[in-house]
Amino acid sequence: MKNGDSFDILRNGGDELRVNKPATKRRSLFWRIVLILFMLGALSVGTLSGYFYASSKAVRKTVSAVWQYRGLDVAQAFPGQSSVTVLLLGSDENRDNQKRIYTKRTRSDTIMLAHFDFVNRRISVLSIPRDTRVHIPDHGTHKINSAMAFGGPELTAETIREWLEVPVDHYVVIYYSVFRRAVDLLGGITVYVDKPLHYDDNWGDLHVHLEPGWHHLNGEQALGYVRIRNVDSDLGRIERQQKFLAAVKEHFRHPGTYLKLPQLLDAVDENLKSSLSYGQMLALAWFAKSVPSSNIQMATLPCRPGRAYVYADEEKARELVDKLFRDTSARHVTAPLPVSTIQ
Repeated sequence: MKNGDSFDILRNGGDELRVNKPATKRRSLFWRIVLILFMLGALSVGTLSGYFYASSKAVRKTVSAVWQYRGLDVAQAFPGQSSVTVLLLGSDENRDNQKRIYTKRTRSDTIMLAHFDFVNRRISVLSIPRDTRVHIPDHGTHKINSAMAFGGPELTAETIREWLEVPVDHYVVIYYSVFRRAVDLLGGITVYVDKPLHYDDNWGDLHVHLEPGWHHLNGEQALGYVRIRNVDSDLGRIERQQKFLAAVKEHFRHPGTYLKLPQLLDAVDENLKSSLSYGQMLALAWFAKSVPSSNIQMATLPCRPGRAYVYADEEKARELVDKLFRDTSARHVTAPLPVSTIQ
């Protein structure tokens, strides 16, 4: 039979059976095309992944962490712990006479205590006003943000342990430069501004001009949004910081965000100071991504403003700390004592 014929011969017990094949050819051609497309797709993903792996130090560290902690499992990253509490500090910037930035002996501009409850899959975040009056070990009574300048994040963590009687297992310090770059790499963050925000500080290089409504903020604008407090108070700024964190979590719902992760991880990795290993930070981030928004609670330490300080409301502060950090599912913590902010 000629090659151009549309029939093939199958032998069945010596009998010849002629079978028409155009439909079979069409089906075969279809699946070959599908197979080729899948192969090209796999090749593209593989090439892209290979590029990311080769070009990004943070991606290589991420791959290592995924392997080490079996898919970024918090049980592997924090063995034997049912919860972990992390002190999150946003570092202020100092400037010399030529307005050059340096970070030596800077104060903490943002202070948050984040409690990750692995058993109940909950996250509790307590914001502490930077001007809160506390006793800093070996330094006397000061605003809590001064602890960073006196002894870095370690002394800030020690101050909070003694003051609130809660465990502080680790700390993470985020610098302004990281914040700006991270927001820009993400393509900006969308937030709702509920009142006019206008402020100019030439020395501190802080310029904020936002009218009420929805805004898609770049890194510089976002930094101004979370830093400004002159238009209301430190409590108003804390509220904006919490809203911004919620907006960032919402932003990560978009699949396209993950294509920017290599650059984002590199930027963060090079400009963070933390007692957590890189893998542990990733495990906590992965855990946070899996926690539903209904299981994330953000609160501000109950307090009252004064002329020079912010004073904690001891009774309400005790109740809130008990609720956020001393739940029965978390590991044992010393019985709550009165929060003695005013010495």
